[in-house]
Amino acid sequence: MAIVQCSLQCNDSVVNPGQISCGITNVFVNQEIRLAFTSAIDPNSISTNSFRMIEVGTGKTPAGTFTIDAVDPRILIYRPQVTFDSAGNPIFGLTQDAVYIFTVPALGQPGELGPFIRNMSGTPNSTFLQCALTASEDVRDASPGRPRATSFVRVVSGYDPNGDPIVAPAEVPAPGAESVWRDSSVRIVFDDVMNPATLANPVTGQSTHIRAFVDADGNTADPSDQVALNGTFTVTIDQRVPPSTTVIFTPSGGFPSAGRDLQNPRKVVVTLSAQISDLGGNTLLNPGQIAFEPEQILFDPLVIDEPFDDPSREDSIRTGSPWGSGLLVSGRGGGSGRLGDLIVLPGTIVELDTDFEDFTDITNPAIFNPANIIEPDQPFAVTGGVFEFTRLRVDAGGILRILGSNSARIYVRGVADIQGQVQVRGTSAVLHASASLTGGVGGVSGPNGGDGGRGANRPDGTAFRGNFNGAPIGGVANPGAGPANVLDPATYTQVNGVAGGGIAAPSTVDPNPTFVGGGGNGLGWPQPTAANPALHMPANVNDVSGLEFDPFTFCQYPVPAAPGGGGAHAFDGGNGIANFVELSPHTNPPVALGGDNALLAIDDAVRALTPELGFLRGGGGGGGGGASVQFTGVNSAPLGFDCTQPIGGPLQISTYRAHSAAGGGGGGGGLQIAAAKRLNLAGVIDASGGDGGSGTFPPTDPQRVDLAQAGGGGAGGSVLLQSERIQIQAVPGRIDITGGQGGRGSGNFNAPITPSFGGIGSPGILRLESPIVPSVEVEQVKVFPTESDLQTQYGQQHQIEEIFTTSDWLPLPEAPSSQSGAQSCWIRPTGNFFRLEFVEDDVDTLGWDMALRIQGQPLKQSYRGANQVSAMTLEEFFGREFGASPMVVRFQGARAVEVLVDACSVPETGISSPIAPGSLTGWLHHPGELNTYFADASLSSNMFRFIVVWDRSHPLFSMIEGIEDLTVTIQPD
Repeated sequence: MAIVQCSLQCNDSVVNPGQISCGITNVFVNQEIRLAFTSAIDPNSISTNSFRMIEVGTGKTPAGTFTIDAVDPRILIYRPQVTFDSAGNPIFGLTQDAVYIFTVPALGQPGELGPFIRNMSGTPNSTFLQCALTASEDVRDASPGRPRATSFVRVVSGYDPNGDPIVAPAEVPAPGAESVWRDSSVRIVFDDVMNPATLANPVTGQSTHIRAFVDADGNTADPSDQVALNGTFTVTIDQRVPPSTTVIFTPSGGFPSAGRDLQNPRKVVVTLSAQISDLGGNTLLNPGQIAFEPEQILFDPLVIDEPFDDPSREDSIRTGSPWGSGLLVSGRGGGSGRLGDLIVLPGTIVELDTDFEDFTDITNPAIFNPANIIEPDQPFAVTGGVFEFTRLRVDAGGILRILGSNSARIYVRGVADIQGQVQVRGTSAVLHASASLTGGVGGVSGPNGGDGGRGANRPDGTAFRGNFNGAPIGGVANPGAGPANVLDPATYTQVNGVAGGGIAAPSTVDPNPTFVGGGGNGLGWPQPTAANPALHMPANVNDVSGLEFDPFTFCQYPVPAAPGGGGAHAFDGGNGIANFVELSPHTNPPVALGGDNALLAIDDAVRALTPELGFLRGGGGGGGGGASVQFTGVNSAPLGFDCTQPIGGPLQISTYRAHSAAGGGGGGGGLQIAAAKRLNLAGVIDASGGDGGSGTFPPTDPQRVDLAQAGGGGAGGSVLLQSERIQIQAVPGRIDITGGQGGRGSGNFNAPITPSFGGIGSPGILRLESPIVPSVEVEQVKVFPTESDLQTQYGQQHQIEEIFTTSDWLPLPEAPSSQSGAQSCWIRPTGNFFRLEFVEDDVDTLGWDMALRIQGQPLKQSYRGANQVSAMTLEEFFGREFGASPMVVRFQGARAVEVLVDACSVPETGISSPIAPGSLTGWLHHPGELNTYFADASLSSNMFRFIVVWDRSHPLFSMIEGIEDLTVTIQPD
């Protein structure tokens, strides 16, 4: 057996007698090699050892296939294997520009032990072939010229007695085909080795160059009504002669029916892009559309019945009502869910305002989709701070931040899952440089908390802008800051700090509340008081009588102003702590008191934080520090411990130093989260108070020019968590109601240096309510502050129960606490339906109905038909208007363009959504309204879901014991 011919123009080697070499040594990366032998080849003798292709440098054998020519069994064909990456781009068997040693071993060749290619009689090859090949050419077009596509489908030839289709045994050309079988695929054959990147992605099974549509009216010349038909594409390449590439399109769920309109049957349109090309870059010769008519299927009406026997159709994430025992009944609470989902994605910050929120700042429908709002008012806005979501999800790295003057009340009809942060905290006042003309701004409170008080403005130094002995005295103008009359305390308003904002007392629902509990303001110092009416800031350089100059500090005035007090809530706020120079007796400013907790009348009823009673409140804000003229000096030598002997002229102010002060911290806000089914907290709820502002000096200013006084800390807010099941991760600080720390301010500059401090803010109040009453002992490890913190910072007498209580969850019969609800998963009837026509009501048929169990009635009662309770329908009797009925039902539709992987977890938007963009309807009273909701057929609903919302506050609620089943009648088409 010997080689007689090869496709590489083989000939006898001149260099190596007895060896055949190749006349062609520069080959394509997909080069086919054909060898002809003297006799028929034994296929079992062919392997990568008897036919060797080895890459120089790596020693690798490229992937390839061996075949025997179907016509001549003496011919062996080797083809480098073509594979594809995840985008469908071809990867050829030979590497571009790589060098290969191609060898066919022969018996008798020195050093060759085989194996050898043999004939069918077992005789080995006797011709030794060896060549060095370089894959220097790009791609060889297996079939020169532009490729052509042909397409095929299976058709129905008739129907058996059971009505099942009889499928013709052979495929037919797709263009113009009629009665194409509902479960047929479309087979498209290209007469070349195609570039699969222009056909379909082998990983996703999707194509951008081959598209399928349903033409609603069959007029393919007008594509405006064409609806995308989703499915999967597979690509198969056959490199044998003649080469071909096959694409098979399999529609998701099969082809839809041609419809009931025999005059204008629907058509399926498959389009082939002009960009489809073969491996040689030649584009498709016959691009365009392939149109055919699917079989006509006349469907019987469907009755979708939900008997509530099991939870298979329950959207458990958005349902708080018990579902699955054969009776759907009201849940404990959780609200109506009228706003739909709120999902805070990783790395995003979502802010809600409890005064006015219209959600227009949220532009990503994956976070909040306005289409899901139940019967929105126009214009739509939430006022008053009550937010009713179907679900709440705050992902790790996401922040839900709530602002405004009202406490935040978040109701969740189903599940609240907090992995990130929910922030109702008060912000801290900023560091403050006392040279600023205006005082430091106080921290902003959380919702319904008290804002931090502003720090005092810098006293006006206009009268001190001259010089003493050629040196500036140091006055800086600040018109309006005053004091306008240094002997009148009423004019010290601007140089006094501002008290922290208070908390509504006796409650937030009182029509005329007073606001108490804010941290006291630090007074500007010195100023006249009843006990010391002569004390005052200097009016001009000659006014030295109001300051107590200290001979031990070079006849300067060393006394700072008072720091602000801390805000009150569960406890009193801390008093400002001023540290003064004690070398000489001075008159020090009165202490700024912390907010008074007694004015809030905190008792067990208040600690329950009941929002309807007005006890869900924020914490008091910290007070701002006072302004001062600390280290203002006179031209006196401290002789005999006296500063009344002038140097260089009459006694006067020779150095004027005036200082503004830092603001107080904002109080934490009030927050309620009532989640009907479950509240899972693995992230953080932060209702802490903000820290008081500090001076920018670190910790003292050796030049004595940056001497801001401190602000007080804001108090922690209120957190009320209610759910059938509360799960809090066992990690410290999952819930933070800590009071803010007081800032650091100017104090005693003699050794030891001791700054002053703003008063500490009080901790807030936490309440957990669940039918399985949470244990304070177990849960307190997850809360800041701890009991140890309370005793260290506020006194050993305090216990954790003063700020943390638990109870059963017993919502008041007042909306939204009285409301609960259930939501179904998406319901998509199975079948080759293009659209669903939801049956309207007529004389004999109801498009939808429910069977109610009514108190005192032994039989279940129709909701929308005749009943034994009233001459009118129960729908009319109870009323169906949202917010004015004991029970309302609503329906929503959408068009799915793909198979639903999980009907209970369907993304509504984004690339992973199976819903046609723009096809999600609002919530409607009747499924029949879905038929005409969109004029565009491409948006018509082919699936729906429903909600039931209960309201225990309605006077007729007690009559309804539950819903036994709910039915919707549909005519598929």
